[in-house]
Amino acid sequence: MIPKAQQDLMLENGRLSEESGGRLHRLPVIKIVSLDTGAEWLLSEISPQNHALAFGVFMPTDGSLPLLGWVSIPELCFNRSRAGRLLDIDADFKPTREISEVAPEIRFVGSIPSKP
Repeated sequence: MIPKAQQDLMLENGRLSEESGGRLHRLPVIKIVSLDTGAEWLLSEISPQNHALAFGVFMPTDGSLPLLGWVSIPELCFNRSRAGRLLDIDADFKPTREISEVAPEIRFVGSIPSKP
């Protein structure tokens, strides 16, 4: 689901974060969306210890607050909405700010901006 170039960048971000003790913030690399439910994921890195895990922000559609943490990449790849649709990648997504800078806006607005 995640193109190889983005996977490589996310893995490098994960290595850099691990080397810094998790203190360095990274630009998000990819935005994944559910077109029929509105759920969104903004991901910045892949765990160097477990390549099946990505770190980022999840914006649920049930009105609850966005969640920051790890998500299973295989679950994203095979996740289907109630209508049976797979998740999509936002091809127009162009990151300009780190996740830590975007997080307050996400909480206030209730969605991930197309160009954070």
